Amino acid sequence: MIRNSTLQRKTPMKRAKAARSEGLGRKVEIVMGFYRPPGHKLPTLLRSEQHRRNVAALDCACCGRQGPSQAAHANITKGMGLKACDSLTFPLCPECHRDLDQAGRLMKDARRHREWVYVDGARAELMALGQWTPEIELHYRKAIEPLRMLANPDDAKEKAAVKSGPGTALMEKF
Repeated sequence: MIRNSTLQRKTPMKRAKAARSEGLGRKVEIVMGFYRPPGHKLPTLLRSEQHRRNVAALDCACCGRQGPSQAAHANITKGMGLKACDSLTFPLCPECHRDLDQAGRLMKDARRHREWVYVDGARAELMALGQWTPEIELHYRKAIEPLRMLANPDDAKEKAAVKSGPGTALMEKF
């Protein structure tokens, strides 16, 4: 057949292998028990209405006001139309939520540290109530790292120094 020909084949070309089986990676996924159908990737952020309701049922983390609160998201990893992971929510009354989001009274570092404390407190309360599921914990472990580095920069430096080699943590202090 000529390469640039407009002629069409009457019969389609046959494959070398008539039937293809699943690849080795897919077989391993099935055997190991973490098989996902093609096109279904794991979500990177937790979106759970029930978790937000559980958080909102707690007392305000800032002023301690009893009664219904709002589930406030930590103000990291979000932007135009993006929310932080629902595992990083904590209960705030409407006034405290407004103050936190508009950053009127607090400097950025103090606000980040408070968010760290509030998220940790909400997590402890929900664990005590039995409402903190393993799925939420999985998302929490991924989502808390940026907040941990921003809220506790000294801890992040020491952690990085420990990873880089022996004696470097001592050098960071001088």
